[in-house]
Amino acid sequence: MALLMEAAYESLADLRERAKAEVAKVVLGQDRAVELMLVAALARGHILLEGPPGSAKTLLGRAVAHMLGASFKRIQFTPDTTPQELTGQTVIKGGEPTFYPGAVFANVLLADEINRTPPRSQAALLEAMQERQVTVDGRAHRLPDPFLVIATQNPFEHEGVFVLPEAQLDRFLFKLELHYPDAEFELGMLNLPHNGIAPDMLGEVKPLLGVVGLDRARDELNTTTVSEAVGRYVVTLARRTREIPGVELGVSSRGIMHLMSAAKANARLCGRDHVTVTDVRDMAPYVLRHRLIITDPSVSPDGALQQALDSIPAPVPTAVPSAEPTAATTLAPPSTSSPCSCRTHPRSRTQIPSIDVSDTGNGVRHRTFAPRSQQDLHREGRLRVSPLAGRPRPIRGKGSGGV
Repeated sequence: MALLMEAAYESLADLRERAKAEVAKVVLGQDRAVELMLVAALARGHILLEGPPGSAKTLLGRAVAHMLGASFKRIQFTPDTTPQELTGQTVIKGGEPTFYPGAVFANVLLADEINRTPPRSQAALLEAMQERQVTVDGRAHRLPDPFLVIATQNPFEHEGVFVLPEAQLDRFLFKLELHYPDAEFELGMLNLPHNGIAPDMLGEVKPLLGVVGLDRARDELNTTTVSEAVGRYVVTLARRTREIPGVELGVSSRGIMHLMSAAKANARLCGRDHVTVTDVRDMAPYVLRHRLIITDPSVSPDGALQQALDSIPAPVPTAVPSAEPTAATTLAPPSTSSPCSCRTHPRSRTQIPSIDVSDTGNGVRHRTFAPRSQQDLHREGRLRVSPLAGRPRPIRGKGSGGV
């Protein structure tokens, strides 16, 4: 599947529409879930699909994996699933240790019915989901990049199931609750080609990204700009969830990072190069809801999150400056009152610090970094143009101030 030719797309906004069209060849009525799974793939996150039996959780995961065009593996969790089936194991063969990789060594892993396996096997995914590696017999083995876990679980089963611990739930970027589609979509399912009761259109889903295309889309995501006002809104929202009565544990710091990554991906899929408060509010229910631990039976995760959203005024939108191609993508800390200690040449913008040595009078000499622009060094005779590099270069030698 990873060797198929990827279909070209014009932009990430176009990719979103193409992805929904491809998955709709197999699964109808789940366009929003497809959008969110594409957001998770761009944001390097994992997805937990929860829904009743027969709601196409597994089929949706397989169709999205085909659409991404990456290598795919599926593992059916059962009460006797062992950690070695996931991570792999080392076997002595011919007197030499040989590592046999497990199911996690794929770009997309479909963990079907993850809540039907004991905590010991569930914990085998913790390192893989967070660190993108597994440790077997003291040796770390890197997983393929990209690595995406699509897990499914049935919330209506109460026999032979093991609830996922909070530490593992916190590693999922999204928890999507799937429901049965509308009557018109269910009627449309009857017209889809089937081989008996099995769908016969999964092979018709065209790969749109592939490993290289997904990396390129993630690079575009990394150039998304975030204003300080939006960043403070995200932090305030997460911290407010920890103050709501009836909530024992609110959103973690990892949840803040996940929410910002999802908001960036959503902004790009909407055709924008900057994040708005609308992106944050759109992603908040899917990113934050499953991270809240409620102790008051009268309080629901949805109600607690809505209370936090309603209590925070949205910042006034301001003009977002266009980002340079090399602009940093992470939120910059608030600027301090002290100016930058490095001056730059108006043309080359090359920063050249130098070292000045001063005597305090007590026999102690201090080194301080004093800014030197190229114009200053020209005047001091300490800068020349290198014929090889084609750019100014400081002259090194005695008394050069350590440049």
